Amino acid sequence: GGNGNGGSSGGGNSSGGNSGNSGNSNGNGNSGNSGKSGSNKGNSASHVNATTGDKVDVTGNKITVRHPDGLTEQLENGRFRMEDALGRTIIDRRATPADVSRLKAL
Repeated sequence: GGNGNGGSSGGGNSSGGNSGNSGNSNGNGNSGNSGKSGSNKGNSASHVNATTGDKVDVTGNKITVRHPDGLTEQLENGRFRMEDALGRTIIDRRATPADVSRLKAL
């Protein structure tokens, strides 16, 4: 399992080669959490998604999501970064609208 979000990495970005990481996108459907999105409108918010165990931090225009397996995703200043559990950057590219909506849904 875990390949449910594989399509999102294609999102029109020209950097290519990122689809290989789609296996890391916890394939748990996040649609059930859309009701929480209102709490992230403020300046700073943090919560743990009970369904997936993801820890979501929103500070100003920066969104950081830490997954239970140690993987970290970060959106800041129009950039999307993903780091593995050891803190090594495995993706660093221009953020796509798909990235923004996916992280906001968490």
